[in-house]
Amino acid sequence: MATSEGVMIRRRHILAGAAAMACVRTAARASEPGPVTHGVPAGGSLAFRVSRNGCDIGTHTLDFTRKGNAVYVRIEASFRVHFGPITFYRYHHQGVEQWRDGRFVALDTQTDDNGSKFEVHAERGPAGVLIRATGLPDQLAPPGALPLTHWAAADTGARLFNPQDGTLLAETLQGRGPCTVTLADGAKIPATRFALAGAAPIDDYYDGGKLWAALDAVGRDGSRITYRRL
Repeated sequence: MATSEGVMIRRRHILAGAAAMACVRTAARASEPGPVTHGVPAGGSLAFRVSRNGCDIGTHTLDFTRKGNAVYVRIEASFRVHFGPITFYRYHHQGVEQWRDGRFVALDTQTDDNGSKFEVHAERGPAGVLIRATGLPDQLAPPGALPLTHWAAADTGARLFNPQDGTLLAETLQGRGPCTVTLADGAKIPATRFALAGAAPIDDYYDGGKLWAALDAVGRDGSRITYRRL
């Protein structure tokens, strides 16, 4: 998902089968990384306070449900940028990811970006991850491609795609080593930082248990966006 106002969502629902696969644009293939074995919290949820230039604008939550060898992740983010009673920007994103045996299976997202509505559907098949998104041609990503929803993206070496607009990212998360990060309650914890360079730089931070702890990003307008775990 994303980062607040800087990164937005797009759409479409997938149809399985050879007819659908025949019309996709195929991305360069890559070997599939191993299963993701970390990132799911024991308590079943993660919640973040989101700020823009130091002012709180909303929350980002993730709820994890286990069903046998499958994990479902329900994601919701709501932001409002305002000055007093005047609202300049509203954003609401929701989505569900499905994982099985530590591997990404499927994703559906919907977003209302200040009145513009978008959807993305991605599903992993034998040939790769088929992505259908609003306003984009269908794409077939490598079999090990993952959505950049941050909680499971660290140190996998996977090809990433943006769950908010369906685009494949040229960049991968790169480890930047140990650091200290401050959580929403002011507590400072040891963490490991991963960086995604590009037009909208993102830094993700993970605690000693490899759980997503914080995020720093730059919005399209140059504003500083921060997530801090509650």
